[in-house]
Amino acid sequence: MTVSAPLRPAPVAGGGPGRLRLGVCLATVAACVPYLTIKLAWLSGSTVGWDDPEAAKDSALYVGNAITMGMDAVAVAVVVAFTFRWGLRLPAWLVLTPMWIGAGLLAPIVVAVPIGALVQTLFSSAPLTASDNPLQGWVYGVVYTGFSFQAVGLITAFVLYARRRWPDVFTVRTKDVPRGATHSLQALLAYTATVFALVFAAAQFYWAFGGTSGLTADELDYRGAVQRLADGIMGVLALVGAAALVAIVRRGARPPRFAVPLAGVWLGAGTTFTWTLFELITKLGDPEFLDSGSASALNLSGLAGLIAGLLMGVTGAVLLTERDAHAQSASPTASRTP
Repeated sequence: MTVSAPLRPAPVAGGGPGRLRLGVCLATVAACVPYLTIKLAWLSGSTVGWDDPEAAKDSALYVGNAITMGMDAVAVAVVVAFTFRWGLRLPAWLVLTPMWIGAGLLAPIVVAVPIGALVQTLFSSAPLTASDNPLQGWVYGVVYTGFSFQAVGLITAFVLYARRRWPDVFTVRTKDVPRGATHSLQALLAYTATVFALVFAAAQFYWAFGGTSGLTADELDYRGAVQRLADGIMGVLALVGAAALVAIVRRGARPPRFAVPLAGVWLGAGTTFTWTLFELITKLGDPEFLDSGSASALNLSGLAGLIAGLLMGVTGAVLLTERDAHAQSASPTASRTP
């Protein structure tokens, strides 16, 4: 005899957040304060942390500071929503989209920056920042330390939130996730994303292990242990995301819990898409992007990563939407069939 039950979000329970959830929220907000303070100071005209005050007056930099400050403010709003009861009543896309983007942007930083900085300090005489960098070194320390704590806090808060709102996701087996009408399309997108992910990962690994072809002279000047480690992590996460997505669409027995490959797709797709999109936007904002100094290999690698991350993200969104629709159509009471 088998028992089937609807996979509905858990009802909102009474009472406020527990000490753990509240503590995680406060710690994460505190980690955002230094970055927000620095950005607010720069937007107000301050040149604190700058060795070159003239560089701080660039109009494109002003727009970039406004955007990144807004992104960090969204992180504060998201972690608060993850903590209090009203956050459980928000539309899923409203909390999942910024969390997907945030996790993708922060995942490489939380690993590459501390480990890469330690390796470069211990085994290299080169400074962590270039000598001609217009920013003072302490700015990087404050910013990236804050990012690391933000990443840990946001992920912890999200897991606690998701276990309360979608508890079935953590218990259902991968092979038991129903195949919907778009399953064939999901499989096609997943395998296509894998091809682009392989191309992107191959280029990232090449640069991570010391390759220099396809990099401009300016980019070579800034390549230290941190950047090379970040390249390697980007390649690993692209492959993890693609492999996890294929495992889901195939509904294999391994890994058994649906939450495991889902987390792999989440981080892999988010990291690959957000970082390649960020780099593309940065290059498009550079008036010299299309001149002879632009490296076609680097640009094509970024395009492959952008397509891979986008396809993985779209496939995952379609799968979860279809799964949610299947749960909504299930009987509100458990049914028993022989």
